[in-house]
Amino acid sequence: MRRIATVVTGLLAAGAATVILTTGTAQALTTDATQLGSVHLTRTDAAGNTASADLSCTAVQSGAGLTVTGTGTVADPTAACSELAGVNGDFAKLLVHPTWLPTAQQAPVTATAQGNWGATAVTWSHTYANGSTLTKYTGDVFGF
Repeated sequence: MRRIATVVTGLLAAGAATVILTTGTAQALTTDATQLGSVHLTRTDAAGNTASADLSCTAVQSGAGLTVTGTGTVADPTAACSELAGVNGDFAKLLVHPTWLPTAQQAPVTATAQGNWGATAVTWSHTYANGSTLTKYTGDVFGF
C-alpha cells in the first residue's frame, strides 16, 4: 500500500502550526515562533565600495528542540542566524571559525549592523584587516 504524506503549514495568530496528514491520520504539532532579531548589514571596502543586506532571524521551539531560521538577502540567512543566535546577537562576540588563519593582506573592510536583537537595539561597527578576517569572525553573517 502506498503511503502519501502531505504537510500543510499555516500561520496562526499565536504562532505556527504544522499538520501532518498520512493515510487517514492527522497529527497537529503546535510550535511558537519567536522573532530573534532583524538587522541591516553593510560591508565597505577600502575603495569605498559598499554592499548591504537585510537579515531577519526567528526561532521555533518544538518537541525536536530549538530551530533557528533566517530570511533576508545574505547568501545563507539560516546559517547567519544560527551564528548570531550562538552569541545572543552580540556581534562583538562572533568568532565563527576560530582555527582559520586569514591572509596577511592589508585590504581593510568595515562591517556594520543596525537593527534589533530581541528588545536590544543593535548598533555595531568593526573594521577588519581584510575579507578573510571578516569571514573568520563573522562567518555567514556578512556573506553577501
